[in-house]
Amino acid sequence: MNLPNGITVGRIALIPVFLLLALGHSTIAALAAFAVFVIASATDSLDGRLARQRGQTTRTGSFLDPLADKLLLASALVVLVAHRGFPLWAALVIAAREVAVQVLRTQIVRSGGDLPASPAGKMKTFLQGIMVGWWLLPWERNAGHWVLLGVVLVATLWSGGEYLFRAQMVRKVVG
Repeated sequence: MNLPNGITVGRIALIPVFLLLALGHSTIAALAAFAVFVIASATDSLDGRLARQRGQTTRTGSFLDPLADKLLLASALVVLVAHRGFPLWAALVIAAREVAVQVLRTQIVRSGGDLPASPAGKMKTFLQGIMVGWWLLPWERNAGHWVLLGVVLVATLWSGGEYLFRAQMVRKVVG
């Protein structure tokens, strides 16, 4: 296993730590969960950058990296819905997009193609990280929560549509 893939696996290993802290009932636990979430999110760009710089990009890494993002996001959404008043319908929209893109990516990779992250997908991930972090912090909901949620929903749907279009183009080439 190379270093970039090791970092990705490390991000996945942080998810149970995040959940344990996020499900705690103290302000300290909430702040610690926020810190773990920020660390796991911040290392997302590190593994990809290292892989490209070192010439260590792999199909495994290309699959695991977005999967790690989705697992962390799903864990955070469960916590937000259960403990922070996050709307279930919004979590389901976000989760449906993530599942749909992962299924598309898996199908494309199995057929010999590639569906790497797009700029819109990267922006969506960045915005989701900001929004989730904002919602994780132990304070009362305010207008910022709802504005960030709206921006993230637009970015989520936009990038999902873009992936669907790109997947159709790849299928025409590969298929």
